[in-house]
Amino acid sequence: MEEKKRIVFLDWLRAAACLMVMLVHACECVYSDDYSFSFPSDLARWSVGLIQGFVRPVAVPLFLMASAYLLVPVKKSTGEFLKKRFGRVAIPFVVFLFLYAFLPALWGEFSWAEAWTNVKQAGINFIPRESHLWFVYMMLGLYLIMPVISPWLSRASKKEEGFFLGLWGVTLCLYLLRQVFGPVFGECWWNPYPFFYYVSGYVGYIVLGHFIKEHVRWSARKTFLICLPVLVACYAFGLWQFYHRSFLVDTPAELEMHWQNDTIVAGLMSACVFLLFKYIQTPGRYYGLVRKISGASYGMYLMHMLMLPAIYQLLSGFLSIPLAIVCTAVLTYAVSFGLSFLIGKLPFGKYIVG
Repeated sequence: MEEKKRIVFLDWLRAAACLMVMLVHACECVYSDDYSFSFPSDLARWSVGLIQGFVRPVAVPLFLMASAYLLVPVKKSTGEFLKKRFGRVAIPFVVFLFLYAFLPALWGEFSWAEAWTNVKQAGINFIPRESHLWFVYMMLGLYLIMPVISPWLSRASKKEEGFFLGLWGVTLCLYLLRQVFGPVFGECWWNPYPFFYYVSGYVGYIVLGHFIKEHVRWSARKTFLICLPVLVACYAFGLWQFYHRSFLVDTPAELEMHWQNDTIVAGLMSACVFLLFKYIQTPGRYYGLVRKISGASYGMYLMHMLMLPAIYQLLSGFLSIPLAIVCTAVLTYAVSFGLSFLIGKLPFGKYIVG
């Protein structure tokens, strides 16, 4: 991409969101294995809550909104678009599926027999260490739908897009209704596609990113006056729920319920953070580095879980829990950037790190 076509704030946003993802996973090293959780101390509980309360609800949605800002409405033919996006995303994804399947066997994390079982299972079900790659499956699915919604986005008015986002906003609150009423609006075991199904999910972030690009022209004063109070309120609500529920529930899914990407907390916080990032209009002193990190961010995401748990285990031996979380994320960020950047310079690097 030519320099004049760079959108400065998106590079800063991607660089920041990548660090947020690593902070989330560093926090998980403290208390969760995806299926169960426990806190070694109240300091651990507060450390995880205070850090994850901000980064977990927004990290993934920010990446989706950045993609929407750049890619929709799709202007190329469907074939061209999918060939380019899948070529850039799917090939490195497959490479890392197999790396996660057998590479940890080299340092004894599991046996070679287990590695072979992982290889046979790769790409079908999650295997140890690669659960974070759920994001890529989801992103590839969104690429499939982008050409479908693009004709509507090309001609939809601000009011029409706003109406869709209003319906999508309702779906972000349905998890609260389910806590009271159980299945709602036609949900049942023989019908997984109820009333609001077709305006729900991650596609809402694609429309939201496009809506902000095309229709939100707020002044800096208005942006700060609206976004900062909303961020504080959502952060406080999510933190309170996390701390309170940590004594009452048994699974990470129940514990982290109010931080999930398809909740009203995530929707509001992500919109606010995205709008605030839009006010980064000039490159700044460190933009050269930020741009390189932005370009390497996909490779960083793919590889970071190969090293992050080991780094946390090392640092947690002599650092306090909050310091171990932050230092783990920062060190993993630096190492994965260096590796992704260097691999990307190889003739075949794009097939490994995108």
